[in-house]
Amino acid sequence: MEIKAKFKKLYWNTSLLFCRFLGRKYQAKCGHKTKLIAEVKIFGEKTIFWLNKKNIKYCQQCLVDMSIKCSWCGKSITVRDPVTLCTPMKKDFQMPEWAVIYKKVPLQLVGCLRWECAESGVDRAGFWIAPGKVHRVLSPLEMLIAYSSENPIICNNLENIKNAISYPSENQ
Repeated sequence: MEIKAKFKKLYWNTSLLFCRFLGRKYQAKCGHKTKLIAEVKIFGEKTIFWLNKKNIKYCQQCLVDMSIKCSWCGKSITVRDPVTLCTPMKKDFQMPEWAVIYKKVPLQLVGCLRWECAESGVDRAGFWIAPGKVHRVLSPLEMLIAYSSENPIICNNLENIKNAISYPSENQ
């Protein structure tokens, strides 16, 4: 298993190096020129952004600028990441300055779906999308309540926006 991880890291580093020096630049619809693969820093954390060659709407720097911090742990949430919409339960809760408010009444803050923030995948209530807003989808728990039947509801991939059911009243 360790050899497979080392090979994967070598592959990523080689691809990134090749693209950085020999890769072609493309015109993004945001107006900037960009490469398909770029390593960027989001709130001090390095990550690699891959862009779809067929439809480049935003360059990597625009995507970095659309990123936010999780209201609970402070780690980055980037475009296309699944998010939670949680209400603080503690009466003495101090809202961090970077917190993104989804709703004021009842207060709902945008958070990430990482292990330390979400109790489970049932908490996924939307996706962070360009140009920097929440695309609300039914959470797995809401799907179970709304579409209850004898058949179980299976959510294989909570990170795929194409497999989610949009929340009709809030995404217009």
